[in-house]
Amino acid sequence: MTVLDYIFIGLSIIWVGEFLLFKSRKTEATDEADGSSFPWILISVIAVVAISLVSREFGILATEQAGIQTIGVVLVGLGIFLRYWGIMELGKQFTRDVQVRDGDKLVSKGPYRILRHPLYTGLFSIVLGFSVYTGSILGVVTALLFFTPLLLRRMQLEENMLIGAFGPEYKTWRESRYRLFPFIY
Repeated sequence: MTVLDYIFIGLSIIWVGEFLLFKSRKTEATDEADGSSFPWILISVIAVVAISLVSREFGILATEQAGIQTIGVVLVGLGIFLRYWGIMELGKQFTRDVQVRDGDKLVSKGPYRILRHPLYTGLFSIVLGFSVYTGSILGVVTALLFFTPLLLRRMQLEENMLIGAFGPEYKTWRESRYRLFPFIY
């Protein structure tokens, strides 16, 4: 194993550690919430990871080059950083379900100064980075064709819920931020 492999393993542990370090607030009966998208996102992430690992192990549409692995590690690291930062800025408003509760406020600090969905940007970076690190072309294609549409659907659900909760305030807020990728989209 190389130093890059150890870094990747460490980052993977930190990524999974998110579930232990950051507890999602519970959905209450009075919350406007949609919990149906989280299981699909989770299944698609697991599928991309599994396909990437199997593809790498058996050499199916996979390549192993240090340069590509480095790009993958950087993407995973940036994604984890962005997710942890965004979750800390959300504080008690953080939830894994799409949910708005009375008293919630729009967050405009940290990564939310530039992005509407930094946690999704981070997750996209992690999932794509994982596939890139493994050198799995099949994993990258799976991420783009299956994971990405689910993520975009979840963003739309969240934005519709935020428009319902905050109305014109959210519409004004979102106009000054990129949806997923800074300076691009």
